[in-house]
Amino acid sequence: MTTITTDSQEETRTFGRTLARYLDPPIVVGFSGDLGSGKTAIVRGICEYFHCSDQVTSPTFTIIHEYEGKVPIVHCDLYRLETLEEIYQTGLNEIMTAEQITLIEWAERAARMLPIPRFEVACHHTDQEFQRNISWQRFDTGMKTILFKPDSATT
Repeated sequence: MTTITTDSQEETRTFGRTLARYLDPPIVVGFSGDLGSGKTAIVRGICEYFHCSDQVTSPTFTIIHEYEGKVPIVHCDLYRLETLEEIYQTGLNEIMTAEQITLIEWAERAARMLPIPRFEVACHHTDQEFQRNISWQRFDTGMKTILFKPDSATT
């Protein structure tokens, strides 16, 4: 696991652009973190790298967005879903096996469904307003997950 600290939304997006260099489809990236902790900023950075950032919005109300750039990207936000049954009904299992990059915010809610290998990103607020601690790892069999249930995870 690697942890970095970012001091602005731009630095958080820059981390996303850096992470994107490691993403070859098909791959899933699971994100966890409280509201406003930088998950969507990282997704924007990944999409900047793949030339589709102008399409990015937080998909909280629509749950799933598809972006077309250098590679297909599917952006899922599980915040509004409370049970695994609801998550299954979105078709996430099929989405995660497609030849694309799948970015899943609030991924801890689907932890039992997530494929191995995958990337995991955990975003944490600090005492500084715009500062974030971001941990990431390539998760594989036998490893301990860094995904966590954020304080703001109650819906």
